[in-house]
Amino acid sequence: MGGIEDRIKDIEEELKKTEYNKATEHHIGILKAKLAKLQAEANERHGSGGGGFAIPKSGDATIALVGFPSVGKSSLLNAMTGTESKVGSFAFTTLKVIPGTLDYRGAQIQILDLPGIIENAALGSGRGREVLSMVRSADLILIITDTDMKGIDRIVSELEKVGIVVNRRKKNIAMKKANKGGIKIHKPKNVKIDNGEIKAVIKEFKITNADLYIRENVTMEDIIDFLSGNRVYAKSLVVVNKIDIPHDTRKVKRESAKYPRVVKVSASTGVGVEELKEKIYDELDLVRVYLRKKSGDVDFERPLVLTRGATVREVCRRVSREMLRSFRYALLTRNNNKVIDQRVGLDYDIEDEDIVTIVSRN
Repeated sequence: MGGIEDRIKDIEEELKKTEYNKATEHHIGILKAKLAKLQAEANERHGSGGGGFAIPKSGDATIALVGFPSVGKSSLLNAMTGTESKVGSFAFTTLKVIPGTLDYRGAQIQILDLPGIIENAALGSGRGREVLSMVRSADLILIITDTDMKGIDRIVSELEKVGIVVNRRKKNIAMKKANKGGIKIHKPKNVKIDNGEIKAVIKEFKITNADLYIRENVTMEDIIDFLSGNRVYAKSLVVVNKIDIPHDTRKVKRESAKYPRVVKVSASTGVGVEELKEKIYDELDLVRVYLRKKSGDVDFERPLVLTRGATVREVCRRVSREMLRSFRYALLTRNNNKVIDQRVGLDYDIEDEDIVTIVSRN
């Protein structure tokens, strides 16, 4: 291993040994800043992780199955999509990415069964960088474990090492660099982090003159994420597989309570699989748009699937650029005909199951 990887491991070990309290929080903040900077340098050095797992995105959204070996990712892919991913009771059955497609509520959702990651995957162990690089572009991550409930925190840690942050949203932080004047902190009163600690962390990123604007309550991790600049904020679900096998139900319940969104399934019996599909659809926050043809018929078989917050403009763009150029107005029917043929423009927000007729100038 190179020097950067050795220094990363040294800082990680020091963080593990350092007990968090008021006296050590400044030191821990500096260590975390050093660690984030080194990890960003390591990621830049290694690039995207090399070839071997290049799978083009397809469908309306992409999901990555991430987990340690032998937790049943391949079985789960088969249960949800019918894809024949090789299944075995030993580690590293999946040696390449197996794509499958979940057809649910009119949406075509691509699911990628990734090789099982192992400890220190972010540093390259077990082709881990190649696996983790695939996750960055996913719309949703399924962190797969079994009833032993092992490995979730380690997986989250490995993801964060390559700049993938799960279960946290991007905070409202901005910075304006300057040529002089030192570092100035602008923050609301509810941010209790000491300005001196924030300045020390900023200097770890080789910034000596800047105004930092914090516009909501944040943690030091949020500030470090912002300064690192390479973060992807990903939605995730924890999936506990093999729930049909005898297990310690109290342990599963206790450990599940640590995570915001958990689904329990059995890929082999199908228990919980339909609930998982529904949770996936909800987390992706998709909306379906039905187009009315010139004949007056509505195509309910294959809707346009967009992300919530999309507008009529996105509808036109998805159909054709010519439709966008010749757009005059749209007629929109909503909520089981409670709104019928409302005339709207390009910037009108679309809701799930809207029926849209595009009227062109031609």
